[in-house]
Amino acid sequence: MTESLKLRLIKNAGWLFSAEVISKLLAYGVVVLLSRTLGPEGLGQYSFIFYYVGLLGIFSDLGVGYYLMREVARDRKKLNELLPGVLGLKIVLAIVNFLVIVGITLFLPKPDWMKILIILAGAEAMLTWIAGIFVSIMYAHETTRYEAIARTTERLWAFFVGGAVIYTFKSLSPFIVALLAGYTLREIMRIKWGLGFIDELKIRFRPEVWKNLLKKSYPFWLIGLFTLIYYRTDMVMLSLLRGDYETGIYRAAYTLIEVSLFVPNIVVSTAMPSMARLWKENKETLKVLFKKSFQMLTLLGVAGLAGYYIFARLGILIVFGEEFLPSVPVLRILAFAIPFMFLNSLLASYMNATGKELAFTKITGFTALLNVALNYFLILHYGAEGAAVATVISQGAQVLLVHFSLKT
Repeated sequence: MTESLKLRLIKNAGWLFSAEVISKLLAYGVVVLLSRTLGPEGLGQYSFIFYYVGLLGIFSDLGVGYYLMREVARDRKKLNELLPGVLGLKIVLAIVNFLVIVGITLFLPKPDWMKILIILAGAEAMLTWIAGIFVSIMYAHETTRYEAIARTTERLWAFFVGGAVIYTFKSLSPFIVALLAGYTLREIMRIKWGLGFIDELKIRFRPEVWKNLLKKSYPFWLIGLFTLIYYRTDMVMLSLLRGDYETGIYRAAYTLIEVSLFVPNIVVSTAMPSMARLWKENKETLKVLFKKSFQMLTLLGVAGLAGYYIFARLGILIVFGEEFLPSVPVLRILAFAIPFMFLNSLLASYMNATGKELAFTKITGFTALLNVALNYFLILHYGAEGAAVATVISQGAQVLLVHFSLKT
């Protein structure tokens, strides 16, 4: 790798690392406050609301955000050409997706107060989906500091404002409203800073332009769709099949696992735009970058597995308390998924950056369906532990399938 590329990657990784550490610690604190105040059932309800909205966000992008980032990373002159059509399509998709959420939520077997919170979360999600385009623009320009500041600001709000609200009211509803206010602030910051990379903001509502975009972006949408199913199914199915308590037990364990995911997130977010550019400019340097990233994530993933397995009980007791001790075996099972999660993040970005998105779409589709099937049968028989086993098997299967795909 060239010296300038190394310095740029280190700088970008430094911004994201700082933001991820602070954000994860604060997010951790928010979940701890919530779980210790409202118990497993409250944590389960909170998890269902946001995982449900995320799962139903399937029509919010159709792959155009990722496509825009890759193309602009390769040639920044394409920004002015692509952005107007992408923004117009994103606005329409956000509105349609919100209507889908409202329509389905009305028939959920959940209390009315939860349905109202879900609809509010869906309304805020429209802004999040649109702001994602501006994050893609910043990443395409290999600039991460603004996203780091936006994330950190939102987490500070969630911890201090959200924490004060949950401590004062001891109720989920005002806490969710406080979090949504913080999300709104974050999206405004993202849009404001993203606009700094644009010469002139234009929005086009032209179906013929959208049609051409979707011909090229649909593989990324399918990957995003399957990934949503892959990562959101367990929590939603647990809530519907086994109730809020079981969901809270699983979420406590998964929250500790999520803390470790800042490692691959940093590596991938900083390396992906460079991988897309190097695929056109210098394939030998790309191989070196990928190899070093793969080796680093493998070592860190195995270390994470050992640490989580050994200290599972201690971690649950310190963070969540004795009420969450049933989360310990769930956490120990999920620990085996960490190396696979680390590598899948890198492998996905590598295949997308190097024009292998169709192959990766098929792999992600298969593993998503596998995950849903495993979750259904294992949750019915084993509850939260079954969901954890489904996660490990699905993650491992994806690593193997991508490995064989790259070899052929």
